[in-house]
Amino acid sequence: MKVFSSTIRLTTTDKLEEVRITDKVEAVVRESEIQEGTVFVSTGHTTAALHLNNADKDIEKDFQDFLSELIPNKDSYLHNKGEYGRNADAHFKAIFVGNGLTLPITKGRISLGQWQLIYFSEFDGPRSRLISVKVTGK
Repeated sequence: MKVFSSTIRLTTTDKLEEVRITDKVEAVVRESEIQEGTVFVSTGHTTAALHLNNADKDIEKDFQDFLSELIPNKDSYLHNKGEYGRNADAHFKAIFVGNGLTLPITKGRISLGQWQLIYFSEFDGPRSRLISVKVTGK
């Protein structure tokens, strides 16, 4: 079995942002030359997340609005009273969505549904971010 690792670097521009990273992850899979296997995509940031969603700008906005309604930023969070700033909601949103994806690779391509894209969700931007990508297989 072959293992290939790479890092995707990106800079977000807004506090809340949905960044389409499918093309970047596909480029890593192509570079790996692995034809059959899996790709694991992970962010080590505690105020950001990764997920699959529909390739639609309205869904991107609706998703961020939904999360902000579900998990508002409140003064009552202990974290917001501490020395680390007012970003408790960003941490909770990242926990809710998750920080990694494992996807199959078939014939050298990521196996995604017709409308699926890989998204990086920013909840505490703007920031410089790193995304780890590990491809395994043959």
